Amino acid sequence: MLQSRLRSASTPKLKRWTGRALWLAAVLAAAGSFLVEKNRALAQRVPHCVSEETRDLVARVRSADPAANDPFAQRLRLVVDVLEDGSRQCIDLTGRRLRLNWHSPPPVRAGESWRLAAEVRAPWGYQNPGGFDYERWLMANGVDGTGYVRHGERLGRSAPSPLERIHGAIAEQVRGFRNRAHLLALATGDGRHLDDDDWSLLRRTGTVHLLVVSGLHVGLVAVFGLIAGHGIGRLAPRWLARVPLGHVAAVVALCAVAGFVWLSGAGIPAVRAGVMAGCGILAFAAGRAVPPGRWLALAAIAVLIVQPLAPLSAGFWLSFGAVCLLLAGLANRAPPYGWLSGLARAQWIMVLGMTPLVAFVAGEAAPVAGLANLYAVPWVSFVVVPLVLSGLATSVLLTPLSELCWAGADAALSSLLGYLHWLDGAGVRKLPIGPGQLAASLFALGCLLCTCNWRAVLACLPLYAVGLVVLEGRPPFGEVRVTSLDVGQGSAILIDTRRHRLLYDAGARFASGFDLGEALVLPAIAATGPFRLDRMIVSHGDIDHAGGARAVLDGVPVESLVANVPSLGGRPCIRGERWIWDGVEFTILHPPESFTTPGNDASCVLGVTARSGRVLLPGDIEKGAERLLMAWGLKPVDLLFAPHHGSNTSSTNRFVESLSPRIAVMMAGLDNRYRHPHPTVVRRYRQAGAETWITGRDGALTWRSNRPDLVESLRQERRSSWNWWTNEAPNQ
Repeated sequence: MLQSRLRSASTPKLKRWTGRALWLAAVLAAAGSFLVEKNRALAQRVPHCVSEETRDLVARVRSADPAANDPFAQRLRLVVDVLEDGSRQCIDLTGRRLRLNWHSPPPVRAGESWRLAAEVRAPWGYQNPGGFDYERWLMANGVDGTGYVRHGERLGRSAPSPLERIHGAIAEQVRGFRNRAHLLALATGDGRHLDDDDWSLLRRTGTVHLLVVSGLHVGLVAVFGLIAGHGIGRLAPRWLARVPLGHVAAVVALCAVAGFVWLSGAGIPAVRAGVMAGCGILAFAAGRAVPPGRWLALAAIAVLIVQPLAPLSAGFWLSFGAVCLLLAGLANRAPPYGWLSGLARAQWIMVLGMTPLVAFVAGEAAPVAGLANLYAVPWVSFVVVPLVLSGLATSVLLTPLSELCWAGADAALSSLLGYLHWLDGAGVRKLPIGPGQLAASLFALGCLLCTCNWRAVLACLPLYAVGLVVLEGRPPFGEVRVTSLDVGQGSAILIDTRRHRLLYDAGARFASGFDLGEALVLPAIAATGPFRLDRMIVSHGDIDHAGGARAVLDGVPVESLVANVPSLGGRPCIRGERWIWDGVEFTILHPPESFTTPGNDASCVLGVTARSGRVLLPGDIEKGAERLLMAWGLKPVDLLFAPHHGSNTSSTNRFVESLSPRIAVMMAGLDNRYRHPHPTVVRRYRQAGAETWITGRDGALTWRSNRPDLVESLRQERRSSWNWWTNEAPNQ
């Protein structure tokens, strides 16, 4: 009797310790997977020395997509797996995955094998405040290097995988519909056919999560699977009568969820939702109530085991963050006024919670997201997605019904996109916030979720608002902060005084349509201070200085424009103009009003004199304009932007000696085709005692006049912090 009692008492304790051990083992497995994959990715990353020659590669094409903004498909972006490297100098690239651009390519399809003559580069991206972290994106997607294809020869094609054949069949079915790209994104998770305008609209309205495969869609598949399973169980033959109806429904639902996750490419949101849906289905079949927090923890562990570098993607944090918010706000709370009040509560929780989270992760917030999702969530959930799923389910045996479902989904999408375009007039405000501000907003949101007292809610709202205020570290009165942005082979420089902002040049706009003014300069303006410009100066009309100017003028309020570029408007840049902002003097030193020489020597030269330091921004002037400036008189400066990106046509000995700068910055892209800056010029500045920096190598650089000997390099800062994926600069 005593032994029986002891056994019965020890059984719950044994189960409890067994459960804890299993959870610990799962957590350790996820952590181990992350560490192993991190070390593998760093070891596989292509080194800088590969850029010294064109390499002969045999590779299998994983994907071949037209470059965004390329209306004539004259450039392909290929992701290839290297099967053989015929040029093994520096390192053997066999087994590595590369992302390559191919200009004016022949027809290329996924699954083909090619012999490629390619210029390969180490993973490298622009490093700017508020900018997209391309190196992080490459590592998260398993890409070890980038480059360009010079020419290639097709060797053969392997048989497409079953998933590729299914995706091809679905693409063929929806080919004739207006919203083909959106239908493919919803049905297969393939968002590659959405162009930049489509993605921009979804981001500005906060609806990206609805128009790609996400947890919402997987949850609907699970519900439809349970309904279908119940129907199958009731119609089953007699020999299945002994099987509980709930078990039959669970099996069908699990198969439906697994099939849909596989069909969608097993992305992070789909895997997370699939694991959670699977746990819910099994709990339903077993008649047990499993806490939702356990589902979420199990989903996170499963994602980390399957995709160890998933935390590098924004989708990981946004996906799990959204579920955490809903669980915190809705778990164990019965809606007081029915399901409509529950839906309204979920909506305001998502708006208040996801706004700071999206601003922290993605660098922007959508002010119209609440209104957009108020209509989009139920419309997509109860109309669009069921029609898409019905189209998938009937595509094999009931083709006419499938076409009807696809047509209905296309019409429903047209209605939704029309509504989003109508809302888009409100625009988007870039809202960069730091970890401290995010913590303040989420703490205030937690208080809001934990109380129903309206007085407590009103008390929490100011703290929430404080978290969304951009905290600006402005220079002291009489001092200046200069931020030279990393725009590759180009120029874009932000100058801040206590209450004013000036932008000198705006980067390039490429023939493909990629605009650095929109992609890099605007986010940097938002991330470093107030989203406005008191003045913008475009030094001259070269595309690497003026190409992004139109995007900046359209994207941020600009009080005045100075540019010798007729297409931009504004007033001309003329020597002698002078103004003072917050105790800092700005003077235009060149060109004079009578100057008629076109080209680089016509660049607008700006001098800035603060209380503790002087700056000179000479644009692309060459030796002739340098002689003019020296004839008019030049004073030594603390910070000099080397003329013409450090070209040997500028920075003469007399010019460098006249200015004797403490710091010389060359705004040149890494491994650019002009070979800027010229080694002779770099050596000349160093011999004059200047500390030399290159934006393409060191990232965005920040200099403050009250600390004239210090330059802050964004790439070095990120390398020294927790951004372990940021690549090291090559030795120069």
